[in-house]
Amino acid sequence: MHRRRTGRGHPRGPVGLLSARRGWGLLLCAAVLTLGLVAPAAARDIEGCLICHGDPNFVDTTPAQGQDPSLYVDPEMFAQSVHAGNACSSCHQGFVLTIPQHQIDASKSFRQVAIEACESCHPEAFMAYQTSTHAKVYYQGDVGPICISCHGSHAIRRVRLGDESADFKMSMARDSCGRCHAEKFEQAREEFHFKALSLGYARAATCFDCHGFHDNLSLKSGEAETLQACQKCHPGATTGFTYFQMHLDEGFVNAWWGVRVVYLFFSTLLIVVLVLGIAYTTVHFQKETRIMLGVAGRGLGRLFGFIRALEDESVRGAVDDRIAADEESRSAGKRADEEGGE
Repeated sequence: MHRRRTGRGHPRGPVGLLSARRGWGLLLCAAVLTLGLVAPAAARDIEGCLICHGDPNFVDTTPAQGQDPSLYVDPEMFAQSVHAGNACSSCHQGFVLTIPQHQIDASKSFRQVAIEACESCHPEAFMAYQTSTHAKVYYQGDVGPICISCHGSHAIRRVRLGDESADFKMSMARDSCGRCHAEKFEQAREEFHFKALSLGYARAATCFDCHGFHDNLSLKSGEAETLQACQKCHPGATTGFTYFQMHLDEGFVNAWWGVRVVYLFFSTLLIVVLVLGIAYTTVHFQKETRIMLGVAGRGLGRLFGFIRALEDESVRGAVDDRIAADEESRSAGKRADEEGGE
């Protein structure tokens, strides 16, 4: 009697099921043991590195030209980063715990080590980066932005696409994009989307919503790529929509003349309305103040007049009493004189 076999080569029946269960059991045990060994190893790796790099005064005594000599890693910031559970060596590949030289291949720059480390865990993002303007500049002279230029290194925040807060989007635009594109960032702050972000409207677009996260699109009005970027938030947008100016100087100095005319008209209208409103309010307030003070003054006048009348009446009463007493005293004296004469 022959047993039928499955596509995986295991015989069906009690024996086959038992073998399969044993296999899965062994695999599960191996996974648990691996996790149990990796986590402590990662912790030891981090602790070992932070012995030196956790000291704020730890610096590179021979830094490369233009490189920050500080080698300090803030333990608290790293503990809050998305990579807090990773071993240092998972990113700093080719490094060993030897002092003073950690890197096995000293010919590699730290930027090359960093970009290779990011590629090993984020291949899709890295491939998108390869098509960007940032990558072209980097590969031409090893000076262009790489992953850590925007994301940072030891305090990388978790990004939840579609669920970012307005503060997060604004801080990324300011601290990442704005660090190299300061003029563009300052211009964008005068634009509607950034005004909405500053008011807490998280759905408003920021730099990476239009230019992309890793592909770094160079958008130009009228191009299909630009239209696709606009249609992500504005589905009904047409080619004419792409001529909307996103980067404007303060006061719309570099804007199309029609936009500037509208801006100047409404700015002037706003100033006129405010001036007239303040003037009218001031005059009306003064009038109302005089009326209120008059009413209050009359009330106070009556009150003080009543008090003064009481005081006058009291004084007159005292004077009358004094006069009556004097007259009585004179009358008594006169009677005494008359009685003595008799």
